Amino acid sequence: MKRTNIISFVFLTLFLLIIITNCANTRKNNFSFNNTLSIFMINNEDESFFCIPVQYTGDYHIGKFEFNNGSVLIGDYEIQLNRNDINIYIYLKEAADEDGSADSGFIQIYSEEKGNILLSIMDEPLIAASEENNVKLNHYYIFIEKFLNEDDMKKINNEYKKGNIYSCLNIEYDLVMDNEEQNGNGILDDFELYNGIAIDPVWFPPNFNFFKAKYLK
Repeated sequence: MKRTNIISFVFLTLFLLIIITNCANTRKNNFSFNNTLSIFMINNEDESFFCIPVQYTGDYHIGKFEFNNGSVLIGDYEIQLNRNDINIYIYLKEAADEDGSADSGFIQIYSEEKGNILLSIMDEPLIAASEENNVKLNHYYIFIEKFLNEDDMKKINNEYKKGNIYSCLNIEYDLVMDNEEQNGNGILDDFELYNGIAIDPVWFPPNFNFFKAKYLK
């Protein structure tokens, strides 16, 4: 083998080893969040994303949900939740159990991806609500997703390495409930970044059964 070919082969081998090593370092971090059920970090084979499940259960009708703004702060790294780069999926189960423990029977009534509304039937009359003298509970599940890119994951990993595990969630949204505007709703919660499974899904309360069935299969 010629000297130039040998040198090229060596450099190519080193280059491939660097790529493989970097990929291995990226995959070994399986982050989750501790001390919260307000936000989850879902790690699939090819991607990671935040999922914020918002639930409402009652005898009322939610006719509109509008996300305004939000952010996730992990250590010193802040990730904005802008409406044009998140996904929103809303499901409804009428005649729900009081503890909201059902993991099936939900129908999708709203879908929005990166600011584009794909489905919107939230304002349609409820079927069970028309039944006289029989109060029915409606269980709404609102999933807000924010997918993370490679740069996000590197910065989250750097915060973890520095010991900056304190984190915070803040979202704001408006509702229309029984034809009345309910503006200024939101969630503010703090938690910790954890490398591994922070909370065993076995210990989730029963009203998270649908979330587990959809995201933690």
